[in-house]
Amino acid sequence: MSDTEPQDAPQATNVVEPPAGRVLRAHRTRGVIAWILVVLASLLIPIAVMAGWVIRTVTDTNQYVATMAPLARNEVIINHLANKATDALFSTHIVQDKVTAALPPKAKPIVTPIVNTVHDYVHNVALEVFESPKFGQLWDTLNRHSHQAVVDVLTGKQSALTQRIEQGGAIVLKVTPALNMIADKLNARGITVFNPVNTITNESGVYITVVSKAQVSKFSGFFNLVVKLRWIIPAVALVLAAIGIAIAVNRRKTLLRMAIGVGLVTLLFLAALSLGRVTFLNTASSHHLDTGVAAAVWDTLLRFLKTSLRWTLLATLLAAFAAWVAGPARYAVWVRSKCAKGGHWVAVQARQLRSGAESTATGSPRTRRTVEWILEHMAGLRIVGVIVAALFVVFSSNLTFWSFLVIVIVLAVYLGLLQLVAVWARRVSPSAATPTPAPHSS
Repeated sequence: MSDTEPQDAPQATNVVEPPAGRVLRAHRTRGVIAWILVVLASLLIPIAVMAGWVIRTVTDTNQYVATMAPLARNEVIINHLANKATDALFSTHIVQDKVTAALPPKAKPIVTPIVNTVHDYVHNVALEVFESPKFGQLWDTLNRHSHQAVVDVLTGKQSALTQRIEQGGAIVLKVTPALNMIADKLNARGITVFNPVNTITNESGVYITVVSKAQVSKFSGFFNLVVKLRWIIPAVALVLAAIGIAIAVNRRKTLLRMAIGVGLVTLLFLAALSLGRVTFLNTASSHHLDTGVAAAVWDTLLRFLKTSLRWTLLATLLAAFAAWVAGPARYAVWVRSKCAKGGHWVAVQARQLRSGAESTATGSPRTRRTVEWILEHMAGLRIVGVIVAALFVVFSSNLTFWSFLVIVIVLAVYLGLLQLVAVWARRVSPSAATPTPAPHSS
C-alpha cells in the first residue's frame, strides 16, 4: 500500500486540472468572444442607424414628403425651375412669331429686344409662381403620389407608377402643371401669347432630375438590400452589443471599447457621406446636370441621416465618457473626487440654508425684498429664458446641430440655477420662516 500511494498521487494531479487554470481559460475565451462582438457591433450599429433612416423614408409616405419638401423652398431649386419653365414657354417661338406678325417689316430689328424683354418679364413671373405657397402645396402633392414609384425605381421594380417619374433610368419629378399657373398669372396681367399652354411638348416641360441613371445604379444596391432586410440589421446590432457586454469579463472596459468603436465608425460614415457628395456632384456634372441642384438635392435628402449619425456620435461620446469616469484612471478618479466634493459642498450649503433660514429671514429689508421679488417673478424668469433660447434658434442665420445643442445645454443650466435660487428663496422667505401661531385654548 505504501509503495503504490506515492505513484497514485501524481496520476491524480495530471488528470484533474487546477481550478485557477479553468478560470483563466474561461476568461480568455470570454475575452476573445467579447472582442469579436465589440467589432461586429461597432460596425453594425452605425449601419443600423442608416438602415433605420432608409426604412422610415421608404415605409412612411409622410416622412418622405417631409424629406422632399424643402426642395421646393430652396433658392437654387426655385431659380432652376424658373429658368426651365421660361425656356419651356419660349421653346416653341410663339412670342417671336407673334411679335414679328404684329410689327411692320421695317421694325423687324427690334423683334429680338422685345422678345428678350418679354423673356425677362416671364422669368420674374415664374419666380413668383415657384416662390408661392401654392407651388409648395403642388410639390408636396406630387411627391406624395410619386413616393411608391420612387421606391419601385430604387428597388428595381417595373410598374405603371415608374413610368411617371422614370426618364432614361433616372428619377425625374415633373412639375409641368406649374406652367399653367404661370400662364394664368400672365393672363391676369394681359399677356396671353402662351395660350394654350398644351402646345408645349412634354420634352420641353419642367422637371427636376432627383437622381441620374448612374447614381441610381450606384446606390440602388444598398437601398434594395436594406429594404429587404428591414429591421433585421438594427435588431442584430443591438443583440450583439448586449451579448458582448454581458459575457465580457470586464464590462466597463467592454462598454468603453464599444462606444469608442461605434464613434469611430460613425465618424467614418460621416466622412464617407462627404466624399459621397463629391462623387454625386461629379456624376451629375458628367451627365450635364446642374451641380447646384444636385448639391441641394443631396443635402436635403440626407439631412435627417446626418442628424441621426450626429446624435449617435454624441451618445457614444457620452457613453465612453461615463465608462471612463467609472474606471481607475488617475484623471477619472480626480473627476469623481471633484464631483463628490461639489456634491458635498451643495449638501453643506443646503443644510446651512435650512438651519439659518429663520435668522436670514429676519435679516435686512433689502434681503427680504430680493427674496420676495424672486419668488414673485420666478415664472417670468423661466419664460424669459425659454424665449431668449427660442429667439436664438429662430433668428440664427446658420444654425447647426452643435449650436442647437449648446443652446439647449445653456437653457438647461439656466433653468437649473433658477430652481436652486427658488429653493433658497423659499427657505429664507419670511413667510416660510415665521412659525404659524398656535390657536388659543379657552
